[in-house]
Amino acid sequence: MNKLLVALIAGAFASVVAAQGTNPITNPSEKSKEKQKEVQSTTGAAAASTTGAQTAKEQAQNVKTSKEVTKMTTAEKNKAIKEVNKTPVNPENPSGSVAGTAAQQQMNVKDSKAVPKQNTELKTKEGKKQLEKELQNKSTGQ
Repeated sequence: MNKLLVALIAGAFASVVAAQGTNPITNPSEKSKEKQKEVQSTTGAAAASTTGAQTAKEQAQNVKTSKEVTKMTTAEKNKAIKEVNKTPVNPENPSGSVAGTAAQQQMNVKDSKAVPKQNTELKTKEGKKQLEKELQNKSTGQ
């Protein structure tokens, strides 16, 4: 067991010594430094164009522009909301008003009541027996 511990400790020291060698991340060469600068500039430009990242100058300009825009008053907001509420909501309902929607619902109920109910014969004992016979015939393959 002592030999195993000695081997483990020696292996740990060997890995530490190997890790202290030249590491391109912590101790880069001149060539890799140039490459890192090139990659960094390209990445920065690509990130700004694809993610919408802004410089501080652009952001300050946008804030200044947004502050110049006048805000709506409460009365203007209420007026705008009332105008939106006047437009039809349901394209199937030509009037779009509450009265028109109620009339559409009444027509739908009338049409629905005109269609006979299905499977009314299942509510009677004879209808249930007939259904059971049909199902048994189907299950036995007759």
